[in-house]
Amino acid sequence: MATSSTNDSSVSTSLATSTPAKANYDFPDISDYLKSELAIALDGLCYEAYRQSVTLRPIRIRNSNAADSNRGKSFSEAYCDVEMESNKAFLLGDIFRHGLDMLIEFIENKTIPESKEKQIVLSKLLSFIKSIDEGSGLPIDDPEQLSETDLSLLLANHLFGKLATTNRYLINKSRADKCKNGCPCDQRNCELNGTFGDTSLGNTQVWHGSIDILINNDIILESVDEDKTGNSGGKSAETKAATEILSKNGQIIAETIVFSFLQRQTHPEWSSFLTPCVAVGGLNMLVMFYDCEHDVLLESSMIPLFETTETSEETPRRINMAAILVSWLIVNYKYFCSGLTKDMKVTYKAEFFSQMRDKVDIYEKKMSFGNVGTSDCSRLKSRKRERVVRNEYLYEKHSKLSKMMFERNHWSWSDIYE
Repeated sequence: MATSSTNDSSVSTSLATSTPAKANYDFPDISDYLKSELAIALDGLCYEAYRQSVTLRPIRIRNSNAADSNRGKSFSEAYCDVEMESNKAFLLGDIFRHGLDMLIEFIENKTIPESKEKQIVLSKLLSFIKSIDEGSGLPIDDPEQLSETDLSLLLANHLFGKLATTNRYLINKSRADKCKNGCPCDQRNCELNGTFGDTSLGNTQVWHGSIDILINNDIILESVDEDKTGNSGGKSAETKAATEILSKNGQIIAETIVFSFLQRQTHPEWSSFLTPCVAVGGLNMLVMFYDCEHDVLLESSMIPLFETTETSEETPRRINMAAILVSWLIVNYKYFCSGLTKDMKVTYKAEFFSQMRDKVDIYEKKMSFGNVGTSDCSRLKSRKRERVVRNEYLYEKHSKLSKMMFERNHWSWSDIYE
């Protein structure tokens, strides 16, 4: 991915005090208590000693329907028989070294990052953390009453959108009727900053389908439904249920892999194609990563979205600091992700390349965003199916247009057909 040529971690203390970078944005002061919480959350990405440590485990795919001989499978039909590495885990900080270096330098030495984008997102992180001190944060008193779908919308509107360079995101248009009342938060007349449109991606000959939400063209946010009947089991039962539906989830794995290939096809100039997908369920968050260049699949540990401490009815549950920090790194991974370590690249292959079989060319060269499949185009559904003649010239033009649409956020290909 495109990373800054400036190595923030190499900026010395003397540089911070004598020739600091010019600050173009305000960097709000946060209380000592919140600074301490942020430091603990940061340490949880660097050292496995805290309850909130966030780890990454490599996954190996033993079997899948990624290259089904009969037809391509939708994401909801994706099947993956996987094995998770049980003897070794990495810490999330290992793949976000650029972000850790910058944030620690700022906290310790007030070193301002040189790039405009990093200044913007640093200011947004501090503003969001300060909002917790001011009693805001996520505007929801009882998040347990939200469905997974509404929870993902809340996070897109009031967490990821607040922490990214822009608050732009695209919502699967099939959810438009369910979102007529706007944002599911507790604020009256709160509007969604996102738009509804075509979120389909992949290729109908392999894994493909529509994702829930695409944030800033970079991050998939997927809600995973769970059976609500086990709530009487308390928080431990909720965590167990979330783990069962989120961990090693075939749909999440398929979406992550396809999106990594799409990003590589769309942005071949990037230095790394380690691409994240955020899955939400049961008030927990999990992040899946795939690097289609080195064939490495990583799954994070479960990250609670809210503090587990009990609060009174008058006090809403606070969002977890670790969830804020991880969300900030993920949604800005273009600037902060340092890519796979050498150990990850060499030792822990997902073996997805062998799963592609005779569909290698499709995954590597023929991924598309928008208008993938025709199930949403009523006019095409009513037509008799015929064999359409394709040629390299038209496919090249289609690929170029697909890239333009993807980058410029002109989303709805289906408008052409309606």
